[in-house]
Parts: sequence; C-alpha cells; structure tokens
Amino acid sequence: MPRRRVHGQRFRVVTRIAWASLLVTLVMLGSTTQAFADTASISVTTTTGQSDPVAGVPRIFTLSGTAAVDEYVYVRYRAPGGAPCAPTAYTDSGTVPFFSDEDGFRVNGTFAFREAGTWPSAGTVMFCIWLARSSTTITTPITQVITFRAATGAISAIVSPTTPQPGDQATVTVSGASESPASVYAKIRAVGGSPCAPTYSADFGDELIDGQDVDGAFSLQATTSELAAGSYLVCLWLAGSSTDATPIVGPQPLTFEVGSQAAPGSQAAPSGCAYARSKVSTYKKLVKKLRKKLRKAKSRKGRKQLNRRLGRGQRSLRTWTRKSRSAC
Repeated sequence: MPRRRVHGQRFRVVTRIAWASLLVTLVMLGSTTQAFADTASISVTTTTGQSDPVAGVPRIFTLSGTAAVDEYVYVRYRAPGGAPCAPTAYTDSGTVPFFSDEDGFRVNGTFAFREAGTWPSAGTVMFCIWLARSSTTITTPITQVITFRAATGAISAIVSPTTPQPGDQATVTVSGASESPASVYAKIRAVGGSPCAPTYSADFGDELIDGQDVDGAFSLQATTSELAAGSYLVCLWLAGSSTDATPIVGPQPLTFEVGSQAAPGSQAAPSGCAYARSKVSTYKKLVKKLRKKLRKAKSRKGRKQLNRRLGRGQRSLRTWTRKSRSAC
C-alpha cells in the first residue's frame, strides 16, 4: 500500500476520535451546567417550620437556593399585575425587603439566609430574585408570588347587670383574642338610626374604650350610666387604628336594655338630672387637673400620655354635658 494512502487513513481516524472526544466533553459540560443551575426561592414559616405567610405576625423569612458560580443574590418586591421582573436588579422598580440587602448577598453553591420579621400588610406580593455577578448584570430573574393572609381575631362583650336601671352604673366587659398586635375600640348609643359605623372614628356613639392596645387574649372593662330607659347599642372594633377601614374584627354590635323601674328590694335610682350634673362636675375637675399636670410635664412621653388622657376627659365632659341638658 502506498505510504501516502496509509498516512491519510490514520489522519482521518485520529480526526474522528478527536471530534468524538469533544462531543462527549460538551455533553458532560452541559450536564454539569444543568446540574448546578441557579435556583432561589423564599419561604415564610412559623418557628416550627410550618408555612404560614401572614401580615402583622412575626415569621421566619428564608431566602435559599443554589448558585452555580461565585455571584450575588438580589431580591426586590412589588405588587403583581404590572411589568414583569426586570433583567437586572438595578433597573427593577421594586423595593428591597427587610430580609435582603441593597448590595445583595454573596453566594456560591447551596445557600440559605434567614431572618425573623413581620410583613406589614395583607395581600399578594410579587418577589423578583436575581443571581448575577452584580446588580447591573443582565440575567433571567426568578419570579415568586406570595399571598400574605390577614391576621385573625375575635371580640365580644357582655353587660353587667344585664338590665341596668336608669342612672345605674353598668360594667361592659369586652373580651376576645388577637393574632397580631391591635387596639380595641368601643362606643355606645341608643338603638335607632344607622347601625355601627365601619370605623370607630366614624361612629357617632359615646366613647367606652378608645384604643386599648392588645396582643393575644384580652379582657377589658368600661362603665356606662344611661339615664333613659330603652334599648342601647354597643359597637366593638378590633383594629389597627381608630380609622382602620379593614379592621381585624368589627364592627361587632351588642344590644342591651336599660329598665324603666328599679328592681324589687333595691334602692331607688338617683335622679337622672342630679346624676348627670354630678358626672359633669367630676369630669370638669378631672380636665382641670390634667391641664395643670400637662403644664408642668417635662418629658415628651409624659406630655403625650397626659394629652391622651385629657382628650378622653374632654370627650366624657362633652358627653355628660349633653346628657345633663337632656335630663334637666
């Protein structure tokens, strides 16, 4: 066989082997890249590890995943329904959540970052996650949507005695439970006209409880003295504020009766006019005393507390002045 032909055949064999080796290498590299592809997700759990995204209640937020190379993980969030996540963290219009960082976290391989915190409001949120060399590096973002439920609660009240007499003092016990920190509000007025208003501030009843802070189970008491017999309505709210249009619970109504005669064997109820005037006198003295204390208060916290007490005293004074005019 001529030498030139043998050499050509050997060259073709070597070339085929080289191409086959290159193909195997590319396949292996592709498999390796797929095995170590970038992944990331966010979980919101209880301290026992149960998934429970809820607003207003402390939870554990975990950002975890796998980074194929040495890079950074960035997170932004915003309401869903608008533009999709941007190709870079820098150009996205979202906000950095409290469990992440503006400059991102450096990662390589498997990672998990955990932080306890409280999500502010209920609703659906779109999270955008990028694994990239920098916040300006173009990459395919990871989109995750999480719905945070509203915190739950319960509120109710009882009146003791169940049927007070005109001018008698009755105790209103308001009890319940709140999954998140909240405030209890209550007002009272005669039955008739409109039902309880959606918010405490919008209701025209007289103050019983003006924003008592609670967290978990609670039991609060307030007193009332109604001068006229008839049906009365107590309105209850468990809410974030006096103007909260989406309270945790409420408005929750309770009705009770004020009797027209004293119970047999009991002392006669005091004169409605005299009783109302005595309450006006009591609240006038209280308002005067609080104003004097406010003038002498030095700390900001002390002035704030006194201003709040003064406001309640002034509202009670107006209420009993109105009742006094009606009764007298």
